[in-house]
Amino acid sequence: LGDVYKRQAMLNAYNVCEFILYFFAAAVLIHTLSVLQMGGAEVVTASPDAYQMAQDLVHYRAAFTGGLIVLYLYLRISLRPVAKVLAIVAVISWIAFIEDYLALDNIFYVADSITGLTIQTLRPLYLVSIVYMSVEAFRRESRHG
Repeated sequence: LGDVYKRQAMLNAYNVCEFILYFFAAAVLIHTLSVLQMGGAEVVTASPDAYQMAQDLVHYRAAFTGGLIVLYLYLRISLRPVAKVLAIVAVISWIAFIEDYLALDNIFYVADSITGLTIQTLRPLYLVSIVYMSVEAFRRESRHG
């Protein structure tokens, strides 16, 4: 009975983290669309260099990470292993966080934007969640072959 309880608790924690992942992804999509509607990254960048970096990185990062999340969804629905995809998303997410913090003048956060504030609030939860999901997926998949 103890093992069943532990497994159920782990599934619940994983599911909460998965919800945070989806909610964060939706918030990023909404924020990106709202920034584009306001005139693009040029409106929220502090320097021309930051604007150029943003243009170069945002499109690649969004397409690649978005594609991996869609791949994760497909694998999850088809009951296939997801650990490697989650690990890649976690690494990209942490690199993106470091890039945003150090190199891009925090361009993704518009102080007056509720979507930007939502992302800024959710991002630490998302980063911890994606790492937890990756570790838990590797643990489960290694145990089940």
